[in-house]
This record gives sequence, C-alpha cells and structure tokens, in this order.
Amino acid sequence: MSTSHIVIVGGGFAGLYTALELEKRLKREREVTVTLLNNENFFLFTPMLPEAGAGSIGTRHIVSPLRKLLRRTRFAEVEVAGIDFDAQVVSARHSLTGAWREFHYDHLVLTLGGVTNYFGIPGAADFALSFKTLGDAIYVRNHTINMLEEAAVEPERAAELLTFAVVGGGLTGVEVVGQINDFVREAADYYPEIDRRQIRVLLVEAGPRLMAEMNEKLAAFAERVLVKRGVEVRTNTAVVSVDQDGFALSTGERIPTRTIIWGAGVMPNPLIAGFDLPKERGRIRVNEYLEVEGRPNVWALGDCAYILNPKTGQPHPPTAQHAVREGKRAARNIAAVFGRARRQPFDYDTMGQMAIVGERTGVADLMGLRFSGYFAWFLWRTYYLMRIPQLEKRLRVVLDWTLDLFFKRDLVQLAVSRERQLVAKATPAPPTPPRVK
Repeated sequence: MSTSHIVIVGGGFAGLYTALELEKRLKREREVTVTLLNNENFFLFTPMLPEAGAGSIGTRHIVSPLRKLLRRTRFAEVEVAGIDFDAQVVSARHSLTGAWREFHYDHLVLTLGGVTNYFGIPGAADFALSFKTLGDAIYVRNHTINMLEEAAVEPERAAELLTFAVVGGGLTGVEVVGQINDFVREAADYYPEIDRRQIRVLLVEAGPRLMAEMNEKLAAFAERVLVKRGVEVRTNTAVVSVDQDGFALSTGERIPTRTIIWGAGVMPNPLIAGFDLPKERGRIRVNEYLEVEGRPNVWALGDCAYILNPKTGQPHPPTAQHAVREGKRAARNIAAVFGRARRQPFDYDTMGQMAIVGERTGVADLMGLRFSGYFAWFLWRTYYLMRIPQLEKRLRVVLDWTLDLFFKRDLVQLAVSRERQLVAKATPAPPTPPRVK
C-alpha cells in the first residue's frame, strides 16, 4: 500500500487544530503522514497579544513550540512560495538563501491566515506599526518605552513623542489601546522629567461606533471606560495619510506623533492572489465540507477561506473560535476518506464576543447574555486561559497575572528587532520557485 501524504500550510489556530485532530483520528493509519509547514516554529496565542505587548504577561508565555504540541505530525519551518495544484506539490524553503524543497501531497489544507490591511492609505504600510505577530508586539513595546525615554531627554518634542495613536476601533484596536494607555500612564511614574499632561492616547475609528462586531450598549460602555481613563476616541473619522511625523484625518486635522499602531483590519495572505482557485472577496471559496470548489483534495480554512454560513447568507467571521472548529471539522472530513470519521458539513454558530478594555474591565456578549466591568474581564481571562494549548504556558500566564497584582510592569527594552520585516524590505524578491500554479 502506498503512503498518503497530508500537508497543512500554516500553523495558526486552523492549521494547528487540523493537525491535532488528524493525529487523533488517524493514529492507527500507519500509511498516512501529516506534515505541517509554517514560517515560524511556534504557535502564537493571539488573543493575549495585546497583554504581552503591554508587558502584563511574558511574550514567551503566549507561544508554544509546534514540535512539542505535535506528536505524530512532521513539521518544517519554511516559507511557502508557490503551489502546483495539478502536480500536487508545495514549493518552499527555510530562508531567502535556502534551497527549494518540494512537499508532495494527496490532501492539502490551506490555512495561510491573513496580513494587516492598510486599505491603500498613503504611507500607512511604511510608517504605521502593525500589531499581528509576536515580533510586532515586542517591537511596539520597545518603541513605546523608547518614546518615553526620548521624551525624558528631549522635552521640547514631548508633545509629539508622548502621543500614541491606535487606528481601528474593532475588538483588536480597543484591546490594544486599553493596554497601551494603561502601560504608558503607569510607566510615567518613573519619568519625573515628563509632564503627564502631555501624554495623549488616541483611538481612531472610521465607523460610527467602536466594536461593530459587538452589542451597541457594550460598545458604548467600552468607549465610556476608555474616555474616563484618558483615551481620546474619534469615531466617524478616517485616517487619510501617514508619514514619519504623524498622520492626517478626514476632518482636516493633522496629528503629530511617532507612534501609530495599525489595528484597522486584516486581508487574506497575498500568496492566495496567485492561486488558480475560486475566490470570493479575495478569499478562497469552499463548499460546506470546507473543500475548495473544483479541487476535492484541497481544503481551505481560517482567515484565507470564504466559508458561507447558510443560515445567515454571510461568511463565517475570521476569528479564532471559528478557526478551531473549522480545523477540527476539516480533519474529520479528511479522516472520513480513510474510514476513520463521518463526513459532515461545517455548521457552527458564534458563541459570542469578549474584549478587555484595559485594567480589570471588560465586555462580553455570550449566547445572548451580556456582561461588562470586572466580571466580563474575569470571564475573558478564565476562558482564554483554558484555551492555551500547554499546561506549562497556562501556569506561566497565571503567575504573570498574579505578580501583576503586586508589582508594576517592567520597563526594560528587549534587545530584539523586526528582523524578518527589515530583511523583507531591504532584500529583492526571491527568484520564482520551481513550481507556481
């Protein structure tokens, strides 16, 4: 009997949980191999990224090594550059200077995720700080501390250096601005040279209100909390351009600042645009079984997939809770090919949404029940703590939270850089891989 190869491209929520479910379903299938390809060797628990970026928890505590999580799945840290769907080959290599490698597959699962969407706004991609990866969170934290240090020695530029803006008032933007605001105002206690009145934190949202994904009353509560804690909230206001020294608004106002954090949206991985696959709104279109239309051995999940909810007529939202369920269902449908599960369509209704709005305050809309304040914050922490894959990491996060009750956050700048992003900008595009179709 020949070996069947299942290849998963992407190690986020959808990719990881596809692999974990396949390990469980196909543990007795000796003639089946599962390989996961990802450009980093860890799984990032993104719901806690804002807390890690603001120093509430250690950055290493929200990442889990993929080689530890996966028992039977093979793993390769590579950057995928192309896929030949006719020959059933994925082309990838470990680095820009590495040799090309080909991964042959019988079943392919695409979980390529998304990238920051700058909506074509001039200067945004060059000068705004993205907040999507672990490297982004570390960089934003270092940058924020650097602005405080610089303001302490250059008081004549304090107004510009002490202005921190977050663009995008969705769940991510609200959580990031709440954490940054708490961090900056707490850290200012250690900078006697800084006039606290010059600290300015802004949240800019183009829509009529914050958190369009959530109940309107909860969104209004979150806005009141942010304003009370010193955040300037601008709704119905769009950013029209960004440069090194600030940004311009649709109102005609210009905000001078060196810190613009971009949380305005996500778009599918650009690699998808080159695939000869059916697409909808830039994402790969799949059927109810999560198979790509016209490619019965190719599956697409997560941020890169357009998965229609037949009940609402709208696509399922690209959230972690959906990606986990999509991964498990896709794995079961693949296992059905080997007689190890029953093929079923994807059917999942959102449990709800939760967000933290800074220190010990949150909002939660769960299965029709709505909470705000301390209890919602406690629910958020409890729920997401139990979703961290490793017990070891859960314990480390709990310890971080406990110490945070008694001690103020650290102000040490970590000696790291955005190496991947800097290299990508400075290096010419790599040559075309052997197979790209």
